[in-house]
Amino acid sequence: MKKQFSDEMLMKKLAAGEKRSAGILYDRNYKNVYGYFYRMTRNAEASRDLTQNVFVKILKYSHSWKDDKVFAYWLFRIARNILIDYYNEKRKFYGEDNDLEVAEFDQEESMREQDTKEKFEFLIEAMSQLPPAYREMIELNRFQGFSYKEIADTISSTENAVKVKTFRAIQKLKEIYTKIIIE
Repeated sequence: MKKQFSDEMLMKKLAAGEKRSAGILYDRNYKNVYGYFYRMTRNAEASRDLTQNVFVKILKYSHSWKDDKVFAYWLFRIARNILIDYYNEKRKFYGEDNDLEVAEFDQEESMREQDTKEKFEFLIEAMSQLPPAYREMIELNRFQGFSYKEIADTISSTENAVKVKTFRAIQKLKEIYTKIIIE
């Protein structure tokens, strides 16, 4: 029976020079990191590049890993910083909408699956209309499952500020989503 190591243990091994651990961390976390970038940018190519940058940074800075950290929080702090750099580079971080890629639906899928996909696309469309800071709160809390405290630690804020911002983000998302559905 093969022993399963936690991400933190794998990171400790990577920091000690065991490069094989990087591949396992990549396999375990690629999908979540890519999903985070895709929901934030709505650009598949940029999301792939940004995801790669995260794992390159993990390799580059593995020696600075501290045993008392939670890997997922450290990972998303790196991802968040890379996303901010991306937006600053593109001069989009504060307000401009991103180009949306329209998903193609398979014609042979059932009407129920089609409806679910359509609702998800409306949600993604509504999220793309939120300010980036609100999108980030929803992404970390609802999609990645971080608690308010964990988000506060990740973005260097207070738990109460995160709760308020997340509440406002959800209210704004509901408002935008409703407009999209009605139109």
